[in-house]
Amino acid sequence: MPEIRISVDQLRPGVFIRLEATSWFEHPFLFSNFKIKDEDQIALIQSLGISHVICIPEKSDVLPAAPSKPIQDAPAAEKSIPREVIDQLWEVKKERTRRLKQKKERIALCEKRFNTCIKTFNDILKGVVAGQDEAAVAAADFVSRLADYFLGDRESTLHLMNVVDRGESAYSHPMNVAVLSMIVGKEAQLNAEEMTVLGLGALFHDIGKERLPKTLLKKRGELTRPEQELMERHSAYGADMLSGIDIFPPGAATVVAQHHERTDGSGYPRGLGGEDINRLARMVAIADAYDNHCNRPEPMESLTPYLALSYMYGQQKHLFDVGLLALFIRCLGVYPPGTVVELSNGEVGMVMAVNPKNQLNPSVMLYDPDVPKKEALIVDLADEPDLRVEKSIRLAQLSRETLEYLSPRTRITYYVEPGS
Repeated sequence: MPEIRISVDQLRPGVFIRLEATSWFEHPFLFSNFKIKDEDQIALIQSLGISHVICIPEKSDVLPAAPSKPIQDAPAAEKSIPREVIDQLWEVKKERTRRLKQKKERIALCEKRFNTCIKTFNDILKGVVAGQDEAAVAAADFVSRLADYFLGDRESTLHLMNVVDRGESAYSHPMNVAVLSMIVGKEAQLNAEEMTVLGLGALFHDIGKERLPKTLLKKRGELTRPEQELMERHSAYGADMLSGIDIFPPGAATVVAQHHERTDGSGYPRGLGGEDINRLARMVAIADAYDNHCNRPEPMESLTPYLALSYMYGQQKHLFDVGLLALFIRCLGVYPPGTVVELSNGEVGMVMAVNPKNQLNPSVMLYDPDVPKKEALIVDLADEPDLRVEKSIRLAQLSRETLEYLSPRTRITYYVEPGS
């Protein structure tokens, strides 16, 4: 049944509506689309001088009253809404705006820290490649800094840095893998020494590629068998490079050597399986595969975070430690940052943050063409009992306007922020 324009007098609880031609800034409701809760809400709409709304039958529990049989009007005095009630609604809306500003400020701070860390890491990487002992010391200090910056709170929340510029340097595969691995390590209650080894192994898991031809690393498309065999040497090369620096804990080289081993024995370089694979290497293997799914060389072939997790658990579960994969999914949430979703009220948005203890209710940045992009509303679904995620949406299904507004970046980066 198509959408229909109805008089406000036809409204009754259970009818799903969209406020017609009304800017988000012109009404006190948090959303422009919602289901009528009660008669007081109808009276509030009338008190705002709104005469007609759009009814969406497919989302309604009941159909609106027929125009020929309007609901009997109560006396005007009984229908009036106290000013303080309307003022309270406006205050709630303003408070959400203030919270949005604070959230964006925290995101900006974390992004600044992330970019600083990337520059520092790139400098350390050069020193490690050169076999410098001081670079190994700096690397251990760097892992400690990552923990302080991004893992300092048990109520930490995973965020997606939403940067539009396709030339943005913030994307860093080693940093992504390190942060993701350490999130899981923290949840697995690793001790400080294990966390250091995990962080170092994750940061330098691909360092062996420094010994491979640049033409091979830049090649797009399927590799020939000889090229694949050469590519697979990077794990052993990397382990040798770290082992050549005495200051590095030996466990880090083991992680680098085994991060492409797979539980079913199909990995490389040694074809190890199950418990024969170092546990920290099993953590890094999951983080590495996930980030590669989300950030493929051809951006349009990349999976959304939700689809990447679904694919790994549904199609690749045999490759990974199932317990650690489940822990990884629990840390990232059912709908990881970067997932575009449709909510139960029809709104479309992008998941910005997840609460590990409330996975079905992430924070979502909403698409609303009436609201400037810089002021886009972020809704915490945990605060909205009548609102839920209906489904995940592929980026290819979005309109150009929606895609530009939400701006899912071609390269996504994860970081952890203390809960507020």
